[in-house]
Amino acid sequence: MQKKLLAIAVGATVIAAPMFAQADVTIKGRIETEVANTDGGQYDSYTRQGDYNGQSRWLIDASKDLGNGLKAIGRLAWQVNPSDGSSEVARDQYVGLAGNFGALVAGRLPTPYKMNGGVKWDPYTATFLQARRAGGMSGDALGHNSFVNDVLAYVMPELGGINATFAYVAAQDYNFPLGGEDWDISGTFTAGATGKWGPVEVIAAYTKTGDPKTSEGLKVDGFTQWKAGVRYVGNGLTAAYQFEDVDLGGSIRVNGLNVGSAGEGKFNFVNLGYKFGNTLLAGNYGKFSADGDAQDVDYLALGATYFFDKKVRVYGGWANTDTNTTTEAGKSGKYDTWGAGIRYDF
Repeated sequence: MQKKLLAIAVGATVIAAPMFAQADVTIKGRIETEVANTDGGQYDSYTRQGDYNGQSRWLIDASKDLGNGLKAIGRLAWQVNPSDGSSEVARDQYVGLAGNFGALVAGRLPTPYKMNGGVKWDPYTATFLQARRAGGMSGDALGHNSFVNDVLAYVMPELGGINATFAYVAAQDYNFPLGGEDWDISGTFTAGATGKWGPVEVIAAYTKTGDPKTSEGLKVDGFTQWKAGVRYVGNGLTAAYQFEDVDLGGSIRVNGLNVGSAGEGKFNFVNLGYKFGNTLLAGNYGKFSADGDAQDVDYLALGATYFFDKKVRVYGGWANTDTNTTTEAGKSGKYDTWGAGIRYDF
């Protein structure tokens, strides 16, 4: 049970129970690099080589058995780009306690909104093919990207196949993609739950910010984000659907390149995949339908992944994001990206 609690609480690689018995500290991570070419809008045959979508990372996990079923847990993690030597970016960094009561952690964390469904349901998360911030899912810290500072999170013990996480943001300067300035969103509450019964998985999540204060001290009404979804996994087939209703959709990006932003509206995301042997064929479809006169965004990705084993994979495919706008130069806001990559977990 504790293994499941930790996995949900930190939204990262599951810390295996045998490791607890062998060592107090482990170092692990993953390295990914891609070559992808983007065409469209202001990008004319723009090729990037590296990891510009946040997959590469290294982390330190620590645990201490305190007796009577209680453990102290901690993590320090950083994101890196193995191709350009860029400086490390902080990922989840926390300390807490886990036991029969569940898990209680504090620090810098992904939100329950992000980690229930969302990035876990997209086989191309953190690659140039991913759905988040591309029109298929909400992005940024209030959606399916990044991490939030000063979080206190509680993970309930599993109950009837349901795992639930609750988090409170004590203080956070959040950079709004619509205004480009840091706003205080302290008082934000976010919760998420996943229920799994056989091959069927159901998710729900909700976020309500406090009344944010702008950098000039102006207070505005808070933002609300909620989502629900269902997924089937069995006999090599995966089929998933996720719906979001958001006040702030976040930035829109293509292979890590900022091409716009999404405000208030609704996201629909569909994933279909089939795995045979070591090969996974999968496609994603997504659509952001803006409320009012703001821009809609359409997204589609098709790709294939070959797993040499559980730790090494190669993949390739095509992704399209259509922002349904034109650039200042009069070019279409439709972007096509082709590419391939390799990932090694260690």
